[in-house]
Amino acid sequence: MIEFHCDPPILTKKTERPFTQTITLRDGDREIGRAAWNATFPNEGIVQILELAIDPKFRRAGHGRQLLHELIAQARILHQHRKQNLRRLWIGVGHKTQVIGRSFLTGEGFHHVGSTCGLLADQDLLIYVKSLD
Repeated sequence: MIEFHCDPPILTKKTERPFTQTITLRDGDREIGRAAWNATFPNEGIVQILELAIDPKFRRAGHGRQLLHELIAQARILHQHRKQNLRRLWIGVGHKTQVIGRSFLTGEGFHHVGSTCGLLADQDLLIYVKSLD
């Protein structure tokens, strides 16, 4: 049975501290995928996606979409407790090593908004943003 595990869980009270969460998508004892995200405070409703990855054996089956949607749901819950709207998500990806990931992000409504040269070895870091407002 496929299920999400969120560590740590979202607190039910308003928090004014930075918050980082890891979400694992599991099928029993087997990890299918992992996501991590961060929200600072105050953050104007912006979340950074630190990691979004699916085990290669389980790709192209909708698990990445499920994981991203769970990440957005968790971020919305946090922002509701903070009395804020979740407005934007952003993620940095390598322009050479993440070609399929970039296509996935574009399909999920993310847009390339900028590039950083020289940060990664032999490739640029591309910044993708998804607006929710």
